Amino acid sequence: MRYFYITEEKELSPALAKLDKYRYLFLDTETTGDRIRLIQIGDDKGIYVFDLFELPSAPQKIAQLLSNKGIVGHNLKFDLKFLSRYGIEPMVTFDTLVASYLLGFERHSLRHLAEVLLGKVVDKSMQLSDWSREVLSRQQIEYAAMDVLIVRELFAKMLKRLNDLPVPDRGTQLLKTRTSRVFGLRNPAVILEMAFVAEVARLEMRGIPVDEEEVHRLEKEYEKTLQRKIVEFIVKNRIDPMSPKQVGTFLTNRLGLELPETRKGNVATDDRVLSLYSNVEEVAQILEIRRLKKALDKLKEILHNLREGRIYPEFKQIGAITGRMASSEPNVQNIPRDMRGLFRAEEGKTFVVADFSQIELRIASEFVGDENMIRAFREGRDLHRYTASLVLEKDEEEITPQERQIAKAMNFGLIYGISPRGLAEYARSSYGVDIDLGWAEVLRNKFFMYFPAFQRWHEDVKKRLKEGDIKGMTLMGRPFRASTFTDAVNYPIQGTGADLLKLSVLMFSAGLKKRGLVAHPVNLVHDEIVVECEEEVAEEVRKCLEEEMVEAGKIVLKEVPVEVDSTISERWSK
Repeated sequence: MRYFYITEEKELSPALAKLDKYRYLFLDTETTGDRIRLIQIGDDKGIYVFDLFELPSAPQKIAQLLSNKGIVGHNLKFDLKFLSRYGIEPMVTFDTLVASYLLGFERHSLRHLAEVLLGKVVDKSMQLSDWSREVLSRQQIEYAAMDVLIVRELFAKMLKRLNDLPVPDRGTQLLKTRTSRVFGLRNPAVILEMAFVAEVARLEMRGIPVDEEEVHRLEKEYEKTLQRKIVEFIVKNRIDPMSPKQVGTFLTNRLGLELPETRKGNVATDDRVLSLYSNVEEVAQILEIRRLKKALDKLKEILHNLREGRIYPEFKQIGAITGRMASSEPNVQNIPRDMRGLFRAEEGKTFVVADFSQIELRIASEFVGDENMIRAFREGRDLHRYTASLVLEKDEEEITPQERQIAKAMNFGLIYGISPRGLAEYARSSYGVDIDLGWAEVLRNKFFMYFPAFQRWHEDVKKRLKEGDIKGMTLMGRPFRASTFTDAVNYPIQGTGADLLKLSVLMFSAGLKKRGLVAHPVNLVHDEIVVECEEEVAEEVRKCLEEEMVEAGKIVLKEVPVEVDSTISERWSK
């Protein structure tokens, strides 16, 4: 391994001049506390280890170098957050961690990838050594350089595999982006994910503003209400409503409810099962107690992670095979809608919130090519009212709110192939409407009569699964592998939705720059983007966000138009 440890100013500029010859560079950092000790940068020949404790001018000069370079690293989100504190922002990124997820590896650490792809054993013990010491050891410097060497070798292997992925018939606009040109990427979903790395880093650094006073007030209120309801339930029924075992015995033996069993042979008492009996007073009370407990836990989680009026969640860029993101500390993607008002923009600022309307159905209709559903979207119909009119053989104007709810359950459930029993349970638990098993079967048959492409798709999936796992891709080319029917019909639809959301964020960021506007996404929830901006530019930001989301929709979907709903509000209340 050829590396150079740079500690003197006179060595800095010559080293950077050599690195300036390349389109992209390989990078890693070693940090201590909130400071960077080493920045390791490699080209295709050597590796330069810059000691920032010894080089006061290094951050400014490295920032100038990387502003027009691509960088390749592993878990670059971590490095980008530190580099930004020094004013260092690389032009584009390629993350081998993200590549690992896209290529379907089971584990994603640098050590594991080096072993699997390179046949090398990487010793990471020096990672926990003292990087603040006045004089670093030779072992520390070699360790720092070795990480860049491993990334360089992984990049070559991963780039080839990524470029061997099938390329879809859309998203060609992404091939013209700097991310594609710098690294030579060909698959739109891969280009999208690599470009998105910097957005995730910025999302984590910004955080989300919280109304701390209101959180404290609600915490006290919920604690008091929860304790009262638990005591009342215990006094009346002589069982602990927080004990699944006692609840199971109580509901089956004393109330005579027929509850299914878990795989371990216990009585199933999860919320999904109990929601089917929410008309029973005691069950409704148990569900309400659980709702309060979950809300209270969420409030405590928010307070635990609150720092000077904001929370700073960690976002996992690819939190599922579908490409959907995940968040933690705290999880801000599962905030109940009635608690969203706890998030309040800073004084003088406001939130702009936008989401895609019925996006899963729009994606699904194009993915399977159902002409009837595609036509309905093109004509701007309310799909739930339209579906209800078809299966109930009534004019759309005559459809009642309850009938629309039934159609909603049909649309969102049957596109994924749920059974008549599943439809009946889904309609009751999610939409509050009761339909018996016989009627559910009739509705299911009629749905597939009017939207036949979905039934053909389901039958094809089942047939292919008999031959083994299904390999496929989203409309934007994100690869997936499925071994069950549920996964095989969910992955391409939800995955395309994840692609669309990420593309929308990237296009929104670019749109802001074109318009000279300043605004920042602070949360992303599946089909929804939450942006914080100054009040006086809110309307311009809202217009920009809507326009870019619609434009992103035109790239992802060729046959079906997308619609975006947006609001401007001091609180995240949508």
